[in-house]
Amino acid sequence: MSTTRWLDSKTKDLDSAIDLLIDHVEDDSTGNILWVGWRLKKVFEENQSIRLNGRDIKYNLIKCRYEQISSGETPIEDRTVNKTTSIIVYYNGVSINYIIDQNSSAQKMLRKLLSYTGKNEITRNVYNFTTDFFIWLIGKVYNSDNVIEANNDDISSLRLESIKGVKGDTEDLQTKVTAAGESVMNIISTLSFLLESKRLEQIKIEFSYADHEKISLILKNGTVSIDFAPYQGCFENETEDLILAQIYLLVYLEILPILYQEYQSDIINGIWGENAYKKFMKNVAEEITQRIDNKIGILSANSHN
Repeated sequence: MSTTRWLDSKTKDLDSAIDLLIDHVEDDSTGNILWVGWRLKKVFEENQSIRLNGRDIKYNLIKCRYEQISSGETPIEDRTVNKTTSIIVYYNGVSINYIIDQNSSAQKMLRKLLSYTGKNEITRNVYNFTTDFFIWLIGKVYNSDNVIEANNDDISSLRLESIKGVKGDTEDLQTKVTAAGESVMNIISTLSFLLESKRLEQIKIEFSYADHEKISLILKNGTVSIDFAPYQGCFENETEDLILAQIYLLVYLEILPILYQEYQSDIINGIWGENAYKKFMKNVAEEITQRIDNKIGILSANSHN
């Protein structure tokens, strides 16, 4: 699921936030899209706890089912779609946050479920992934500078194992280009894509971290998705709901902060910046040329045999 994170500035208690989420929800009565027939439940009877980034995190998982009805003149059954939403609600010792598998509708949905009617009660609390950040990540893997040591004794080092896919616009910002595969960094077309692309929109990257041998993330600006299929680690024997909640909390509260601090540190210390970017792109261009020359040499040698 593609998720966003939101900060609650009104409710400060986990049980109170859960009660607000799962109590009666009024159906929409206006608008082109209606949300009706809400069924909400708390997944874990008792709130769960996990220690992340040196803090004890209390959390629960809320699952919602509802019908989404679009306006129109066709029979209502043809305009009705069954929808589901999952919300991880957690308390970090300071504030209540929500990780929800919604993006553009997330704030509206949370405000509706919480029955909030004021201003600035629910605010976006996400990472703004930029093209520069994505290229920095690719450069880390490409240059085998892919181990990030955490300063906190409670946190293990993070290893960027591989880039599984990148997506972005080409230089004219009109043609979409996607590169994906088991060895993306070794494909000439992908390397040339980096030279052509002006804006990267998405990256899929695999990590190893502490007792987690493989975590696969898809990062877009403001959204985080986890590919659970290749996951290997200490959560494997947990229930599906526990795995979902714990890995998303791990990613938001430990992995992404480590990544962003390293990115900012590299910029501050002059390790990453315009000159480093130009050097990286030059190296990419040289590797493309070298691989093409090698391929031509092989083909020429074979033609003479």
